Amino acid sequence: MKTRSGLFSCSRGFTLAELLTAMAIMAILIGLLVPTITIIRKTAQKVRQKSQFHGIDIALESFRTDFGDYPNSSYDTGVDPGYCGAQKLAEAIVGWDGFGVHPKTEWRSDGLADWNGDSVYDDPDESVYHVTFDTPYESREDNRKVRYGPYLELEAANAVKIGDLYPNPVGTPPSFLDPRRYVLADMFGKVTHLTTRKRTGMPILYYKADVGSTEHRPTNVFVAGLPWPPQNIYNVTDNGPIYITAPPFGNRLHELAADQATFYDRTTNPNFPGRTIPPNLGLGRRPYRSESFILHSAGRDGLYGTADDVYNFDTE
Repeated sequence: MKTRSGLFSCSRGFTLAELLTAMAIMAILIGLLVPTITIIRKTAQKVRQKSQFHGIDIALESFRTDFGDYPNSSYDTGVDPGYCGAQKLAEAIVGWDGFGVHPKTEWRSDGLADWNGDSVYDDPDESVYHVTFDTPYESREDNRKVRYGPYLELEAANAVKIGDLYPNPVGTPPSFLDPRRYVLADMFGKVTHLTTRKRTGMPILYYKADVGSTEHRPTNVFVAGLPWPPQNIYNVTDNGPIYITAPPFGNRLHELAADQATFYDRTTNPNFPGRTIPPNLGLGRRPYRSESFILHSAGRDGLYGTADDVYNFDTE
C-alpha cells in the first residue's frame, strides 16, 4: 500500500509458518538451556556442601587442639534417649544447647554426668547449675564461661534440632534420639523445618576413625577355620537411628539401612549398583584420613547410601 509520503508500508504480520518456526527455535533453545541450568545448580549445591564441610573440618581441628582428640561418634544406647554420631558432632561444634561444649562433657543426650542426676550442662528446670559431685553449685553464667566454642555459630553450622527435622522421635524407645538435641544439617534443603517452615537439610553424619583397626571388614572371615571378627575403621552403625528411619518426605528407607556392608565397598552387593561408596573405603584398604573422621551428606535425594552422597573428601 502506498502512503502519502510515497513510501510503501511494511505492516504485514507474521505468517503461521514463521510463528511455528520461531516457537520451534525457542523450544530447542529452552531444551538446551534447562539441562545446563540443572547441572549448574547441582554443581553450586555441591560446592556449598564442600564449603560447609571445610568449615566443620576446621572447627573439629580447633576442638582437637583444645580437647586433645576428636569427639567420639559411637551410638550410645546406655543413655535414654540414645545419642548418635551426628549429635555428638553438633555438641562438639556448637554445644549441647548451642552455647559451646563443656570440658567435662560425658557425651549424653540428657546433658548429665551420670544416672545420679549430676548435670554437666544447665539443669532442665533452669534453676540450679552444677557440674559433678566434687564441684560446687554454679550459676548458669559460670557454667557457660568454662565452655569452649561454639567453634561455629549456629547459622554457619546450619545447626537444627533433630525434632525440627523429624515430626516424631527417631527410632523406637529406649534407643530413640532426643528431639531437643542439635544436629548439623547439610545444604540440600530436603526437609521443611517444622518450626520456621523453611527448607533445611538432612543431618550430616559423623564417623570417628578407630585407629586400633586396620581395615574395613564388615563381616566375619575365617582364618585356619576360626572366625575373625569385623575390623572397621569407621563404624557405619554410629548413626544408625537416623538412616534406619524413613525420611519425612517419603516412605523409602535409606540405602545404608538396607545393606550397611556397602558402606565399606561398592562391590559387596552387586544388586545395588546405585551405591556411592568412597572407593578408598574398600575392604582391606586404608581409607582417606584413616586417623581422623568422615563427614557424610545424604546429597540431593536426601537418602544415605545413594549415588549423589557427598563426603568431606573426593570419591571420584
